[in-house]
Amino acid sequence: MSEAFQYLDILILAIIAGIVLLRLRSVLGRRTGHEKTDKSSFNYETPQQAQTEKVIEIKPKGDVSGREDGWFDKDDFLKGASNAYETIVTNFENGNKEALKPLLSSDVMDSFSSVIDDRNNKNESVEFNFIGIEKSEIVHKDLKKNPMEVSVRFISEMITCIKNSKDEVISGSLNQVQKITDVWTFEKNQKSKGSNWLLTATTD
Repeated sequence: MSEAFQYLDILILAIIAGIVLLRLRSVLGRRTGHEKTDKSSFNYETPQQAQTEKVIEIKPKGDVSGREDGWFDKDDFLKGASNAYETIVTNFENGNKEALKPLLSSDVMDSFSSVIDDRNNKNESVEFNFIGIEKSEIVHKDLKKNPMEVSVRFISEMITCIKNSKDEVISGSLNQVQKITDVWTFEKNQKSKGSNWLLTATTD
């Protein structure tokens, strides 16, 4: 009898265990729609949609091409001014007045002519070699006034000497390179079409 009761107990426990497992499966396997989700984790059942990135174009303020006041190009002006500087200095040292006239104002032309004439009257000669411009920069600009005005500082290197009638060196040197700093002012009339920039003043 005792063995029969033992088998009966085991059978009852097995039935109870089976009922518990079925109830757990039915509860755990059912979604009610009220389950809490962790928003910080990825949902592997539904691929996440990529968020559309907002691209903001950063545009430069104003024109960065080097132009000022709508039309004035600093780099172009300095290039032209440097060419004019070499041309004027070379022709002045060589005493070429005709080449200077289109590039100078009347006052500067008179001043340069006076120096050239004085050298000629004293039978002085100039030996000159322009090496190059080390640096040029705009130090003043006024494009609103008429005539417009731009001042440029030039740092150049050249070899120059002046000889007297006896071929003696009285100024400068034939063997020494001189570094010279000049500030030249150029002007241009706004109202005159096709007018050129003219050298109107020179300072050291």
